[in-house]
Amino acid sequence: MKFRLPAAFTFALVAFFAGCAGVTRPSAPPPLLLISMDGFRWDYCALHPAETPHLRQLIRDGVSARGLIPVFPSQTFVNHYTIATGLYPAHHGIINNVFFDPPRGEYFQYKSPLATHDPYWWGGEPIWITAVKQGRVSACYFWPGSEVSFGPLRATYAKPFDYSVPFETRLNELFGWWHLPADRRPAVTTFYFEETNHAGHYFGPDSPELLAAVKLLDAEIGAIVDRAKAEGIALNLVIVSDHGFIATDGKTKTAMLDDYVDFKNVQVDFDGPVAGLRPLDGDVDALVKHLAALPPHYRVYRAEDLPARWHLHDNPRIPPVWIVPDASWRIQRRSTYLAVKDAGLKGDHGFDPAIEAMHGIFIANGPSFKSGVAIDEVENIHIYNLLCAALGLKPAPNDGDDRLVQAVLR
Repeated sequence: MKFRLPAAFTFALVAFFAGCAGVTRPSAPPPLLLISMDGFRWDYCALHPAETPHLRQLIRDGVSARGLIPVFPSQTFVNHYTIATGLYPAHHGIINNVFFDPPRGEYFQYKSPLATHDPYWWGGEPIWITAVKQGRVSACYFWPGSEVSFGPLRATYAKPFDYSVPFETRLNELFGWWHLPADRRPAVTTFYFEETNHAGHYFGPDSPELLAAVKLLDAEIGAIVDRAKAEGIALNLVIVSDHGFIATDGKTKTAMLDDYVDFKNVQVDFDGPVAGLRPLDGDVDALVKHLAALPPHYRVYRAEDLPARWHLHDNPRIPPVWIVPDASWRIQRRSTYLAVKDAGLKGDHGFDPAIEAMHGIFIANGPSFKSGVAIDEVENIHIYNLLCAALGLKPAPNDGDDRLVQAVLR
């Protein structure tokens, strides 16, 4: 059977669909680039203005914090994963660069691909998974945890860590992603720089080598910003660091664990700027009493007595006894000390986040962010919620709040 629509109804129908075609739908947020400069201390830009013109311009034109407060211990893997998830270490599981897991009876080693690729170790939901879960594309050019699958999900694009890849190659691949068709273009991308961490360790935070690393990173970030402008990419940029740095002297400020414990009776979960111990006979009180012989630069804690502000509780990976040195002091097994030449370290991190030298950098710059705003120090657990808000994503449960969202977003 054939029939005709009345002419008036046909006209109304055409007009309706024409009107729908003209409806303005909200555009997608600008692409977001999260950059980490490992070990870039909060005051490097102020101390080295001639070497940081690009970073200081981003600070002037955007939002910056006086310092970014890391979680404890102020180590690389710990804080990168906290930044990505908004969770304290006890909640996401990466409690140090190296640690022991009693249920599995194995160590996590941050340099071991078996650990860094194994989902068993990694809890929480990092920003690149939050994006994929909500139908967005994500990319990671080096970031702790980014090579892990979360069930069937992983970052849309993830580069395995290989710091021998030249910056120019990484830059071209980064912009190659942003020029993909819209349905394949990353909404959020992480990008990692290591140079200030390396220079800080082996030459010290006050060295010419550190200054050269600061200058290099400033120039490379400038190259990213300039190219984005030249190619018409409106970019939301969030620049952070995982921790700061403090000068150390391994030869005079290191206590040897061998002089205070018998390794036949005590397991060392980790050592360095902080040590975690497990008495094999389970007698925590006896071990704590024995460690009273340590010099006054070292504090000994039962796990349940750790300061509440460190949020280290309710996780079996947390060892029952901790040795926490004062700033710039270390506690080390002699074999490890000699093997990795820790006597030669001129700078270190991992210490109490209350120490200002452990604080990192925070800058937010781009069309979604306020301009010319300086805020006080802020904990890095709040960054995840800011990233989600800038991307229009619903955050997964986390330990942060919306203080950065309120302070930073337009």
